[in-house]
Amino acid sequence: MNNITARFFTISYLSSTPQIVTSEHIQKLNSIESTAATVSSILAPAIAGFLFGIMDFKWMIVLQIITETLTLILTIATHFDSNPIDKTKKKIQNLNIFKSLNKYPMVLFFLIVTMCLNITSTALVIGMPYVVIHILKYSTTISGNIEGVYSVGALIGGIIITMINLKSTFGFIRSMYWATSTQLLILGLMLFTLPRYVLFIFTFFEFVIGVLDAMSQPPMFTYIQKTVPERDLGKVNTSMYTAAQILTPIAVFIFSVVFSKINYQMIFFINGVVSLLLTFLLLEIVGKGINKNE
Repeated sequence: MNNITARFFTISYLSSTPQIVTSEHIQKLNSIESTAATVSSILAPAIAGFLFGIMDFKWMIVLQIITETLTLILTIATHFDSNPIDKTKKKIQNLNIFKSLNKYPMVLFFLIVTMCLNITSTALVIGMPYVVIHILKYSTTISGNIEGVYSVGALIGGIIITMINLKSTFGFIRSMYWATSTQLLILGLMLFTLPRYVLFIFTFFEFVIGVLDAMSQPPMFTYIQKTVPERDLGKVNTSMYTAAQILTPIAVFIFSVVFSKINYQMIFFINGVVSLLLTFLLLEIVGKGINKNE
């Protein structure tokens, strides 16, 4: 229930962003929010571990209720009518939220690319802890510390994107797709050529992926919020969130089986090649026609 309500709030808030600030400030707001979320993800485990050592779990729940109440107060105090939208034509229609994406081919195209890269990016999510713990025989603490570097990279990436004023949001998102697929290929090549430095390689690429994710997400949200009219923004954001993650459990299952059967260096290399080929196919072949139509 907590996850459901949190997701409901996130999608609703994203869809309301154009009503809070003007279009030229949307990217800045998304970047600041992304950075704040990253800082929270870094500080929260340390604070929770400290508090859990000095208070009962029930008081942790009380603390969460207090923070949720503060969130409610801040939300009520937020002016969602700075850029009012026309609500007179609201109808209960098109309950299939995925149909709303058909009206926005470029958003649908970005979603397809994101789904494909989410699958290939899952290789690092599953493979890194498996290799570190089961193959190299390091502790779970080492694996957790390497995963924690992702948050550091995300914090730096969030700060960078906050300071950048993008002239072409579309072009920047394309560049981030290329960067993501390219670094997956480089990861596979480095694991092949530098087998003695596996921990350093994983740490470095966790950091790089954190930076790239933090830099790519705010512009994506900005592009959607500027392109899609407010009347469809809620359905489109819901569709994006749902579809982008719908293949992840399948990818987790596949990579979990594959890593237990095949040499991990070969898996990362093939995954990088496939990721780069998919990016080339989607961006340079399929995306060309969509870009012209747009």
